[in-house]
Amino acid sequence: MTRAHNVAIYGRLIIFAMEIEVKDLKKSKYSLKISLPPEELMPYFQATYKKLAPEVKIAGFRPGKAPRKLVEETIGQARLLSESLEVAVQRSYFEAVGREKLIPICPPKVAIVKYPSWGLDADEVEGGLVFEAEIEVMPEVKLGNFSGVKVKKKKIAETKKSDIEKILLHLRRQKATFVEVERGAEKGDRVEINYEGSVGGVKKDAMSAKNQPLVLGEGALIPGFEDNLIGMKKNDEKEFEIKFPADFSARDFAGKTAKFKVRVVDLKEIKLPEPSDQFAASFGRRNIPDLTTAIEKSLKDEVENKARNELELEVIEKVLPYLEVIVPEGLVEQEISRIIAGMEEQIKNRGLKFEKYLESIKKTLPELRRDLRPTAEKNIRIGFLLGKIIEKEKIDQKDPDAGRRALDCLIARLVK
Repeated sequence: MTRAHNVAIYGRLIIFAMEIEVKDLKKSKYSLKISLPPEELMPYFQATYKKLAPEVKIAGFRPGKAPRKLVEETIGQARLLSESLEVAVQRSYFEAVGREKLIPICPPKVAIVKYPSWGLDADEVEGGLVFEAEIEVMPEVKLGNFSGVKVKKKKIAETKKSDIEKILLHLRRQKATFVEVERGAEKGDRVEINYEGSVGGVKKDAMSAKNQPLVLGEGALIPGFEDNLIGMKKNDEKEFEIKFPADFSARDFAGKTAKFKVRVVDLKEIKLPEPSDQFAASFGRRNIPDLTTAIEKSLKDEVENKARNELELEVIEKVLPYLEVIVPEGLVEQEISRIIAGMEEQIKNRGLKFEKYLESIKKTLPELRRDLRPTAEKNIRIGFLLGKIIEKEKIDQKDPDAGRRALDCLIARLVK
C-alpha cells in the first residue's frame, strides 16, 4: 500500500510527494518504507547549512560570509548530509505514522535504504532519501467471559500477644547498651569473632570471616556453631568440628564435616532497657500501653495488607487466562529494562555496584534479561487486563488510581 503526500509551490505549481509504503508484518508490527524526493529534502539541507555555516572560521572572511564551496569543504559534505538526514528521517517518520494513523508503542527500528547526494538546490541532488522504519503498535486485546470465576475470601489471622511481645523485645534491643565482661560467653551475649572453616584440610572462604558480630542463641550460624562459643572469654581461641546437615542450603557443604578455628575478639553483655514510660516516650508514645496499642495496630495493618496482596494475586491469576493478546516484543524489552533499572537503584542504595551483584549471582546482563522475560511478559499482560477492566467499567484512564480501581472492581465481582 503506497501513498503520496504534500504539495508545494515554487513560482509555478509543482507536485512532489513523500511516498509511504505500509506493510503489515502481523503480530502488531508494521514496516513503513518512506521515500523523500530531492525537493522535500531541501528544507532540511538548507536549514543545516544555515546552522553550521556561521560557525565556520575561514581566514579573510567574516563568519557566514565565505563562499559556499569553501564552507562546504571546511565542514565536510559528509557531516552536512548526515545532520540533514537525521532531522529529515525523524520528522518524516512522525509525519508518516500520523498520516497512516498508527500509534507506535516504542521507538522504531530505522534503516536507510538509499542515500541522496548533498546539495542546496533540488537540481544538485542526485537521488532521494529512502528509509524503512519497523514499528510496533498497541495489539488487539480481548477479554473472555470470566463470570464463572470465583475466589473465596480468606480469613485474616488475629494478632497474637506473643507477636506483640516479639516486637517489643526487638524495640528494647534497639535501645540496648553493651557492657564488657570478663566471664565466659553466655546465651544472649553479643560477641565478635574471627573464624576460619575448612573441609578436608582446604580452607573455604565462604566459611571464614573477621569481626563477625552475633548474639549467642539467635542461631544466625550453622546449628551447633554457637554452642561451641559458650564459655569462651575475650581473646580465647578454639577449634572444633561440625557436620553440615544433609539438606543444607549450600549443596557443596551439605552432609560434610567442617573444621573451624575461632577467636573471640569482643564479648559484651546486652543490657535491655525496662519497658517503662520513658522507654515508650523514646518511640513517641505516652506509655507502654500506648506503645503496645501502636504495635498491635501496626501488626494488624501488616496482616491485612498481606492478605489483600494475596487476594489480589489470586484474582489476577484466575482471570489472566481469559486474556487474549500477543504481547509486543518492544514492550517486553522496555519492561525488562524498567525492572533492571529498579534493581540497579536498590543495589546502589545498599552501597554496592551492579556489576558486583551480577558476579555474585553468576549471571551476565544478557542472561539476567533472559531470566526476567517471563516476569516482564506477565507484568504487561496484567497491565492489559486492568486496561480492559478500566474500559469496561468506564473508569477515567487519566485517574492515577485507575489501575487500583479496576482491581477493586474485579475483587468486588469475584470474591465471595
